[in-house]
Amino acid sequence: MSERADSQVQQNREVYRGRSATADLFEGLDALETAGAAQIGVVLRGMARIGQASLLYGARIAAEWQRMAFEATKRAGDTFGAPFL
Repeated sequence: MSERADSQVQQNREVYRGRSATADLFEGLDALETAGAAQIGVVLRGMARIGQASLLYGARIAAEWQRMAFEATKRAGDTFGAPFL
């Protein structure tokens, strides 16, 4: 009977160690997921900032090209005596 009790105690210890190891594993995974989500947030904010800057830059370039085209058309009209605009 003593062997059986010792065996049962040993099994219980192993089960508790396994539970503890599993709990530690999931805590570690939780920490990694939290850190990964934070890093993804940083990347997405950076991408949004770059996208916004690119859109603003493109809009400024388009406005400058429109202004230059308007001025060139006006000068062509003045040069050739035909009022284009």
